Amino acid sequence: MAEAAVRPEQGGAAPLTALVPIIRVSDVERSAAFYRLLGFEIGNRVPRQGKPSWAWLYQPKAANWKTGANLMIASGQRPPKPDAYELLIYLYAANLVEMRESLIAAGVKVSEITYPDYLPKGEFSAEDPDGYCLMVAQSYTESP
Repeated sequence: MAEAAVRPEQGGAAPLTALVPIIRVSDVERSAAFYRLLGFEIGNRVPRQGKPSWAWLYQPKAANWKTGANLMIASGQRPPKPDAYELLIYLYAANLVEMRESLIAAGVKVSEITYPDYLPKGEFSAEDPDGYCLMVAQSYTESP
């Protein structure tokens, strides 16, 4: 596909208003509790009473919750692939050091902060309860 074919028209609104990934998890409540450590809250869940099978998570403190970080989690089987990440989730923190310290205090195993060429302000990795790899990077003014 030619690059020009996917460019939005000049002066028009963006064709998409948000991108919200959905990941399969073994326990929606357990995963929601983990993602609360990263500032997420449950915005909606199904069913509304009892054990949830799906939840929409959002960042209530974001300047605009619709365009802030959002994630959907749904119960379901996912084949374990301990040596390969079929999904890598990048998160951008307002304060990378504080985020890492708060996760450590909550008992989450995290890596040291590294400073690769593509992220000179740093990043670290962690895993959620289902083994999804989370890369947490320092937010920049010109990036998320």
